[in-house]
Amino acid sequence: MSTITLGPARMGDAPAIAHLSRDLIEADLPWSWTPRRVAGLMRQRENSAVIARDRNRLAGFILAQFGDESVHIALLGVANEYRRQGVGRQLVQWVEQTATVAGLFLVRLEVRAIRRDARHFYAALGYREIDRVDGYYSGIEDAIKMSRDLRVLSTSK
Repeated sequence: MSTITLGPARMGDAPAIAHLSRDLIEADLPWSWTPRRVAGLMRQRENSAVIARDRNRLAGFILAQFGDESVHIALLGVANEYRRQGVGRQLVQWVEQTATVAGLFLVRLEVRAIRRDARHFYAALGYREIDRVDGYYSGIEDAIKMSRDLRVLSTSK
């Protein structure tokens, strides 16, 4: 049985996060979340990188950017063997709780339009589809923009 722990990512985690992103999120797209880009996001004070570990193994991660009025989930990935175990939900809840403490109540994100499983995952957490952006991903694939107002209680939980 796995014991998942959540905590802040360290710079040394950037390559593993980037490779998991490439394999899970950016499959069939040019690799944009390289180790350098992930580390760059992690270095910025207004951003947060949280990882889920099963002992020494990376089970998942979330990268979030905290702005003046909202939080943007830049990336969320959960390794295949840890899906449907609540890891993704825990990572999103970490960001939502941090946002609330910071006085931010709007969380935004984009998801690949073809990833219906991801869209259903976010919808189950109370996120609404608000827009579609043609060619968002490298001019190749459309994105669905989603958001959640944390002041509104979700009826689907």
